[in-house]
Amino acid sequence: MIESCARSHIGQRMVNEDSYLIDKDLGLYIVADGVGGLEKGEIASQMACECILGGIKSGLTLQDSIYLAHRTIIGEIKSDNSRQGMATTVAAILFNNDSYEIVWIGDSRVYLWDGSLKLITKDDSYVELLLENGHITVDELASHPDRNVISQALGIEHKNITINANSGTLKKGQILLLCTDGLYTVSTEDHIIHSLNNSANIEQITNELVDIAIENDGKDNISLITINSRNSDESTGQYPKIYREFDSQTGQILQENGQKSSSIKPAQVFSEAQTDPELFDQTEYKEIGRKEREMLERAAVKGMQSRDKVSKILFPLALILILVVIGYFIMGLL
Repeated sequence: MIESCARSHIGQRMVNEDSYLIDKDLGLYIVADGVGGLEKGEIASQMACECILGGIKSGLTLQDSIYLAHRTIIGEIKSDNSRQGMATTVAAILFNNDSYEIVWIGDSRVYLWDGSLKLITKDDSYVELLLENGHITVDELASHPDRNVISQALGIEHKNITINANSGTLKKGQILLLCTDGLYTVSTEDHIIHSLNNSANIEQITNELVDIAIENDGKDNISLITINSRNSDESTGQYPKIYREFDSQTGQILQENGQKSSSIKPAQVFSEAQTDPELFDQTEYKEIGRKEREMLERAAVKGMQSRDKVSKILFPLALILILVVIGYFIMGLL
């Protein structure tokens, strides 16, 4: 038996552009984070939920239902010029008994709790691309100025979307959490772990994590669906692919060998990018293709070369300044 609890909050935005959908009869659970501002994102996220539901009801697979949502949003944009710029992320789970399929586009996430916290989706985001290419560390993901930029979204007309997928079996005692970035960027993994360890039920977990985001000045919309299984079956079933695992005490990201994330230091991109406080944690879409990947590689090399040049210039200048100061001091004594 699958149980669930959901909650969404507007945060500090003028409009709640998040949407969620639960159909227990179908075993369908969706969160979507709209992009575009004003009412555009709200419409896109609602359309995504409705189209996916309609697709499943008509016999389509979950992935085909995602494509249907993508085409429907594009059609709406073409028919109404005021809808230009709207798009949405989506993360959806479809159950068949205790077995589940996950699909996602963008940076809405699914976590698995089985006594330890695991991320079983991988963000379609600019910072994930930087991490993948070794330009930043996992510790820098949350503080990077472009952390809110996504590389894929439903509704981008000239973008060939790639639907990400994962699957597993929800066993007794396990919990799945579907959430938008407005939740996990404020109610971070350490909060999630603490709540999962100390809450009596999924209703308490859901409300506590959303409340933490609200009380800590969460600026973005906040949405969470929490799912668990009451099935007494102890069979092993299928285990989903794990993209990240978190330390059970600190919430810090662990590597495959069990090391903490700070022990690995790839090269960093040399950048002077600034974050607009009005856009803090508000999801934006940005296309990232092959050319941009190559640009990132060149930027990393150029950045490190620039820092080397600056060091070579600054060191002798600093040495000269120190000698001048010492000279003045000696002359004063004489």
